Amino acid sequence: MLADPQNLGSATVAAWLSSITCHKPVSVSNVMEQPTSGGSASLAFWGCLSLLAAAVAWPCVLALYHLFFSPLAAVPGPRLAAATAWYEFYWDCPRKGHYMFKIEQMHREYGPIVRINPWEVHIKDSAYWDTLYSNNKLDKDAWYYRAFGDNRGTVGTGPWELHRLRRGAMARFFSSANVSRLEPKVLARVQKLLYRILEHRISQKVVPISHAFRCFATDVISDYAAPHTRDFLSTPDFSAAFNQVLRDFSEIMLWHRHIPIVFPLFGAIPRWLLSAMDPTGAQVAVLDNQATVIATKGIPPEKASPTVLDAIYQSELLDLEEKTLPRMMAETQALLGAGTETTGNTLSTLTYHVLSNPAILHKLKAELKDAAHGRKSPGGLLEFKILDKLPYLQSCIKEALRLAVGVVGRLPRVNPVAPMSYTTPSGKTYILPPNTVVSMSIRDMHTDETIFPNPHSFIPERWLDNSNPENLRQMEKAYAPFGRGVRACLGIELAKEELTLMAGNLFLHFDFDLFETTAKDVSILHDYFAPFGPKDSKGVRVTVR
Repeated sequence: MLADPQNLGSATVAAWLSSITCHKPVSVSNVMEQPTSGGSASLAFWGCLSLLAAAVAWPCVLALYHLFFSPLAAVPGPRLAAATAWYEFYWDCPRKGHYMFKIEQMHREYGPIVRINPWEVHIKDSAYWDTLYSNNKLDKDAWYYRAFGDNRGTVGTGPWELHRLRRGAMARFFSSANVSRLEPKVLARVQKLLYRILEHRISQKVVPISHAFRCFATDVISDYAAPHTRDFLSTPDFSAAFNQVLRDFSEIMLWHRHIPIVFPLFGAIPRWLLSAMDPTGAQVAVLDNQATVIATKGIPPEKASPTVLDAIYQSELLDLEEKTLPRMMAETQALLGAGTETTGNTLSTLTYHVLSNPAILHKLKAELKDAAHGRKSPGGLLEFKILDKLPYLQSCIKEALRLAVGVVGRLPRVNPVAPMSYTTPSGKTYILPPNTVVSMSIRDMHTDETIFPNPHSFIPERWLDNSNPENLRQMEKAYAPFGRGVRACLGIELAKEELTLMAGNLFLHFDFDLFETTAKDVSILHDYFAPFGPKDSKGVRVTVR
């Protein structure tokens, strides 16, 4: 009697089938004595095959859901972008921050609202800006702001309640009154840069002024964040290597957003080793060391100059877990990044356009010289209270901020409890359910040709034309270089002071000519949250007469 194949192992079944096909009688005992290791191998094979099939099928199932069953399925946009986040990854990482331009192309093809990934829609409609960003109870999208690391810093904080507390701990330090009180520190940095430019004039060397502006901005924000930081303005080449590090780090941020193991690997490198590998890493090490001292030992009682770290440590708004070493480090690094590239880039944009247009340069210098008569400070510099009232200078600064766009990346928000809606100019309404990520971009408003004619041209006079008050009102409404509302840039007042003191005193004291610099050197080619130009660009460079 033959055994029942259902009660035998796979090897036993194979032997049983073999006996039948070969017409050789085989006893059950002989069959049962066959080795069964092949059965385990076969089970492992089928198990692996099942896992592989699931790994292939699951993304397909998700893609089908995103395309046909998601609440966002009706929002127009490319099918591939709606199906998978790998579409954005391609344009962000291999194509180096080019998704911004792809989104612009989507709007030209599909209209003012487009779906740019499975969970996010992007809106290009200047009239909707205040509707979205005036709501002070929206969260930031955790996935998008993951680019900043673990979101311990205020910039990347998602929940609105936690952001309010973290921002509140530093708000007093960045208030208009406190920024005004610390103006001598900024003027000292302005004086240092002007002295360095004088050195270059005497030696007849080309000034890499884009690098110089970033050093200026870094030194100012470092003074605010923690004292005794490195003096970048004193470096012979204006810390060209550090400027490259900032760019490389900004590019890495995009990779970390999509593959969140990049920063942990970087963070595992000891700071002393980082400094040894690259001397520019010493700046990060200095800030981290001071954060360590304050977080573990408190504020030295003899300190006479308070900093942002002090404000965080002393704040009664924050619990002890908000004053830990990792969070203090994250906050200082976020301030360093936010306060360097944006200010430096705006000053570079202003300098290029002013020097490229003799008529603008003539008007600006005439206004500055008129203001300087008998009104300079003991150091020969004009103070903020004087420069802030000069209409043409302020118009030049506003136009530079409009074109430079401190944050070129989109600003995604999430309403976790209620739906949002958007009605297109043609009258079609889209209902976006809770937890939908909705984003807009400052650059879209700043280059809206219905509000800013010739939007890519540097025209300071547009801000001084009082013949049409309604046009001015529309421009002011669409002008948001620092964002708007409770999530606006915390350092608005400091940035305005830096830009005004630096630009005003620079063009008052020196005459420049551009050196091997074109519009390409201030163009926006990469969205690394902050805007970046071509990698081979040397930035704005000038010679001093």
